[in-house]
Parts: sequence; C-alpha cells; structure tokens
Amino acid sequence: MTTSSERKDAIYEVVKDIRPDFWMPFMIGSLLILLVVAFITDYNIRQSEKVLGEQMADKGIRAIWLFENVVMEKVQFKSSEARNDYIRRLGTEDDFAFIAVTNNEGRFLVHSNMQKIGSYINIRDNDEMTGFWGRVERLLPNKDSQGSRWGFVNINGERLFLVHRVYGESVRQGTIRFLHPEITEFLNTQNVNHVFAAIYPKTLQEDIAKYRRKAFNLALWILGAASVILWMFSLINKVVNTRKNMRVAEKTIKSMREEVRQLEKEVSKKEKLAAIGDLAAGVAHEIRNPLSSIKGYATYFAEHFPENSREHKAATIMVQEVERLNRVVGELMGVSRPTDIKKIAIPIDGVLESCAAILQADAGQLGITFRINGRGKVISMDPDRIKQAVLNICLNAIEAIRDEKAGGVQKDYVIELKVTERDRNYCLIIKDNGPGIDKDVLGRIFDPYFTTKAEGTGLGLINVSKILEAHGGSIEVESEKGVGTVFKLYLPKRG
Repeated sequence: MTTSSERKDAIYEVVKDIRPDFWMPFMIGSLLILLVVAFITDYNIRQSEKVLGEQMADKGIRAIWLFENVVMEKVQFKSSEARNDYIRRLGTEDDFAFIAVTNNEGRFLVHSNMQKIGSYINIRDNDEMTGFWGRVERLLPNKDSQGSRWGFVNINGERLFLVHRVYGESVRQGTIRFLHPEITEFLNTQNVNHVFAAIYPKTLQEDIAKYRRKAFNLALWILGAASVILWMFSLINKVVNTRKNMRVAEKTIKSMREEVRQLEKEVSKKEKLAAIGDLAAGVAHEIRNPLSSIKGYATYFAEHFPENSREHKAATIMVQEVERLNRVVGELMGVSRPTDIKKIAIPIDGVLESCAAILQADAGQLGITFRINGRGKVISMDPDRIKQAVLNICLNAIEAIRDEKAGGVQKDYVIELKVTERDRNYCLIIKDNGPGIDKDVLGRIFDPYFTTKAEGTGLGLINVSKILEAHGGSIEVESEKGVGTVFKLYLPKRG
C-alpha cells in the first residue's frame, strides 16, 4: 500500500504537468521550419542562378555567332572602318566587356578593343602546367551540347561572365566535340583559335539579389504563418493534454479513495481479528479444561448404559457437542496466533492426491469426481498447512454440492485441482461446478464469523488466507451463480 506522502507526490506529478508550456515546442518547431525554409530557399536560388546563367550564356553565344560572321566577312560593310567600328560597338554594348578571338596560347588575334590585339587573355589557375585549353575547361565548368562553355572568371582583377566557343566551329563540329571528349588533346596541341565573349555580371547579380530578397520575404511569411499555426496547434494540444491529465488526476484520486476504503476495511478486519485473538486466548484458557472434563464424564456414562438406551444417546450427543466446541476453539486459536510454517521443496502431487483420498468417501457418495492436472511442480511450502487450506476449500465445495443435490439438482459434479505457473508464482486452482456464490455474498466470505452454513463458524477461509499470507502468497476467488466457483492460491516460486 502507498503511504500518504507517496499519494501526495503522485498527485503533484499529475497536476504539475497541467501547467501550460508552449515555448519549448514552439521554439523547436520554429527552428525546424526555419531550416526547411532556408534549405528550400537556397535550393531555389541555386536553380535560379543556373537558369539566369544559361540565359546570359545564350546572350553571349548569340553575340559570338554575330561576331564570327563579321570577322569572317560573312557580313559585308562599306569600309574596313565601318567594320571595325561595328566590332567595337558589339563588344562594348549591352553589358559586354569585350569580344575577342585568341590563338591556342591565349594571344588576342581580334579584339573589340583594337589596342588589346597582340596581348594575352589573363586566364590563370593553380595548375600553371595545364595548357590553355585545359584551363578553359577547368575555369568554365558549364557547357551545352554544341560545345559552348561558360562560367565566372577573374580577368585583370575583374569578375566577368566568360562565354567560349572554338572559333569558326559549326554546330555539327561543336556537337562532335561535346560527344567525344577525347579530342580535347587535339584542341590543346593544334593551332586552334578560340572566341570569347566577356560580360559584366551586374544584371545577373541584380536579378539574383532581387530574387533573394523575394525569397527572403517569402521565407519570412512562411515562417510567420507556420509559427502561428504551430503555436495554435501547440495551444490546442496543450488544452487536450490538460483535459487528459485532469481525467488522469480524477482517476488517480478516485483510485486513492478506493484504496483508503480498502485500507479502512483491512484495519477493521485486523481489529476484529485482534478482538478474536484476545477472546480466543481467554476462551482457550477458561473453556478447554472444563470441556475435557465434560467429555471424559460423558464418555464414562456412555460406556455404562446400553447402546440403544436414551441415556447412551444423550452421553454420545454430549461428546459430539464437546468435540464441536473444541473445534471452534481450535479455529479461534488458529485465527488469533501467527501461522508458523516449515517450508520444504517437494512435488505438490502428493499433497493433492492425499487431499483427494481423504475426501473421496464423502465425494463418492455425492457422485463428485476429482481431477488433478499440472503434475510435477516442485514447490517450496509447508505441506501440512497447504493440505489444510486445500481441504478447507474442497470441504466447502462438497457441502455446497450436497445442499444443491438436496434441492433436486442432478448433474455430473467435478472438483478440479490444477497447478499452473503465473509470472513469479505457482497458481493452485481449485475449481468446482457447484451452485456458485451470490455476488452480494462473495465480497464477505473472508470476513470473520461470516458464514452461510447452519453449523459453520465463519473462520475457515480466514485461516486459509492466513496460511497463504504466511507463505508470501495470496488467494483470489471467482464465482458465478449456477456455474461454479474458482479459488486461486498463489505461492511464490522463490521464498
């Protein structure tokens, strides 16, 4: 049983959880939402940069195509000055830094700024031993199916978006180069010219910054909306949990009230037993010696009168009544004093078979069959005390069956003795298919002096309960009127 302080601690544990606390789940949920939104935003920005980069690459490729047509004189001009002026404007308008053709060493052969012709394009990387084409491949990682490449490159301290094609190469040639990377060595060693278009990335950076601002604002809106939803969900969840905890607290309090009632019953029962003990001690002292004398005189008189005489019958009745009084006194003493047991580990088969043999005469007259199941269990117990408990319960069953048969009921009666294992206990089951016990009576069968038999003392089942408690076990009973009764005697596997 729990103590008063333990019950108070249990109530406190239940009630303290009712206090509202939204901040911890709110902060954790908000952080998770923020991380998810940041990941999605970063992914979208990267995808947008890729799309915008492809758009700028397409812009540079178209400018290169027009530049090549002018340089290769596929477009006719009135004079060379007009042609050069067009090349200059083509390489400086619309965010272009320059458009130029270089040889395989990076030396400018044609440039939108005529003053740059003869100088070199300053493309450098960590591996200075790599050839010109290798550096182009490394620094311009993006490419299309026609062999064009692009990427961001630092040229003369400026970060530019550089687009590259092999000079004079047709779409078919570019596709072949894209599909066959093994010709890279040829491009690196042979006299192959390259055309570059360098674009200032200002427009791209502005577009990306604009998108980032939109994505950031959208992320804030999503975070705010999600936070409000999460807060409302947390609030609803807390209200639901509070109601649930209140119901748990109510059940706990109700259970504690039942426990208090049970404790009160047990205290009352122990008080009765204590009173019986005091009474039994006095009765045993004051009555047993006179009873022995009365029994002796009654036996003496019975021997001196004829067997069928009225005097002999009266003396015999006196002996029987004295024996009954002695039995009542013995039961009183059994209830009042501690039950001493001497445990030994033996098979329970012998105890059950002995009980069945002792009861067989009475049971056979009533047509009752004994069945013993679950043999072979070795149990640490006091065999005499367990036999006493089994006999007491079986005798009650036999007497109930005798009364039922006297009322005219006829059926095949069985008393089953069965041993099973239940977790840490052995369970001795005593089951009969007799008349059963009324529900209003079932809860009182372990009360002192309570009995439904005309000649009963109401102390037999109390002694059975004390025997089980002395073994560290317990007893349970189930019964249904007209079906039968089941007693379960629990004995621990370990002492």
